[in-house]
Amino acid sequence: MGRSTYLALAMIVLWAATAAADTCSDLIPNAVLRALPNTTITSAATVSGTFTPDGGMPIQGLPSFCRVTATLKPSPASDIKIEVWLPTTGWNGKFQGVGNGGLGGVISYTNLPGYLNLASLADQLKAGYAVASTDTGHVNNDRAWLANEEKERDYGYRSTHEMTVAGKAIVRAFYGSDPRRSYFNGCSTGGGQALSQAQRYPADYDGILAGASQYMLGRVRASDIWAFQQTNNENRLTPAQVTLIQTAVLKECGTKDGSAQDGFLSNPLECKFIPEQLLCKAGQDSATCLTQPQINLMKKLTGGFVTRSGQQITGGLWGPGQVAWGGYNRVFLSETYNNNSPAAQFYGLGVLQIPNFDAKTVDIDSALAMGEQKFGFVNNTNPDLDGFIQRGGKLIMYHGWDDPSISALNSINYYRSVAERTRDVRRLSSFEAALAETQKNARLFLIPGAQHCGNGPGASAFDAIGVLDQWVDRGIAPEKIIASRATPAFTRPLCPFPQAAHYNGSGDRNDANNWKCALN
Repeated sequence: MGRSTYLALAMIVLWAATAAADTCSDLIPNAVLRALPNTTITSAATVSGTFTPDGGMPIQGLPSFCRVTATLKPSPASDIKIEVWLPTTGWNGKFQGVGNGGLGGVISYTNLPGYLNLASLADQLKAGYAVASTDTGHVNNDRAWLANEEKERDYGYRSTHEMTVAGKAIVRAFYGSDPRRSYFNGCSTGGGQALSQAQRYPADYDGILAGASQYMLGRVRASDIWAFQQTNNENRLTPAQVTLIQTAVLKECGTKDGSAQDGFLSNPLECKFIPEQLLCKAGQDSATCLTQPQINLMKKLTGGFVTRSGQQITGGLWGPGQVAWGGYNRVFLSETYNNNSPAAQFYGLGVLQIPNFDAKTVDIDSALAMGEQKFGFVNNTNPDLDGFIQRGGKLIMYHGWDDPSISALNSINYYRSVAERTRDVRRLSSFEAALAETQKNARLFLIPGAQHCGNGPGASAFDAIGVLDQWVDRGIAPEKIIASRATPAFTRPLCPFPQAAHYNGSGDRNDANNWKCALN
């Protein structure tokens, strides 16, 4: 057999491996997919109009798509479920992986109400993407996995990578070509997954969107328990006192720039609020002031979790001058937090393996040390993004300034660590030079008045994936992002850190055109 014949046969084999499936169901016997390691395609069927997840509500208004389900087993303990939704018409040629929230355990079919920046299969399918989601390797109502190291690895970082590898192979088998661009889109736990992708698997995605990043899974959960322990009957704040703090912060820090009328601060970093001004005087109504223990609590929470040895673990729970103290009620006035919160379950069932774990009395410094030793690999804190950046990858981070769940200071601290590493590795003369270099491929946007992945009084609705796509696909770096709020209606520019939005001094404050991004 001649050389030309060998070449012809090789071309036939290559064509057979990459040719598009005739129908969705053809993906089940597809030879290439069957050869994928640790992967079993469990179903493939065309869906149009309405899809109802098991035990869920119908999702309506969907375009026709090929729904593929698969099980991935990168370790003997793994049982990672994924779904890949492929538009049968109107595919934009791009692939998107979407992240999870909380402790995972569910496929991200739809957004939660109010969480404008969460990504899901349904909304990204409607946008023309071939899109994939994973349950992170366990089911939502099962907590036995928390003590299993391999399942923690699946949840912490491995499931999204395995989903991506299998998802791209399924795209290739169905359409007959690789996706032209690939993006990852996640907020909260999904934001941590996003940073994990950039750090650990730099070749997976061309662009990554990381919102309100839960990138220090063990540390932030220790911080939650620490904050819970600081609150007791003596220093507990009432709803009236929470409102008092919000009003005082806005008056102190928002009068000069007009933020007080907006109901949120444009740049909390500029606020130097002193809680002692609210100290009760003799005979004063406690609803209109704070006791010294309450002021001490406020200062502790804004200072963040510091261990007995003086190590700063996380940024302040609400950061300097923030007005998101409404989140205080949700997190620390609920007794169910003790047993049902992700923090209590991670440390109680996962790290310490104590079914009757008591978040009020646990030695959180010791629990943190044990958690770091046992499951430290779930923290995605590595500032080395060289592999991702050298491929031309683009990273957009964003975080709501009024986030009551994960401090915006955590995202600032991580972003600064990337710039500081750039300064050291490239031997740049200043942090400002390193920041300019970092911004060529990675930018952080802080959202005034936004809470966790949306909500809050600020303008937090924006086409995040569209902005990322423009940067990756057309080289248009985001000098600002226009965000909006529906009720009351207004728009604002989101600015790349360390810039902040400044009102021009004239025109409608509700119009983003009357604002500019600038350093303070």
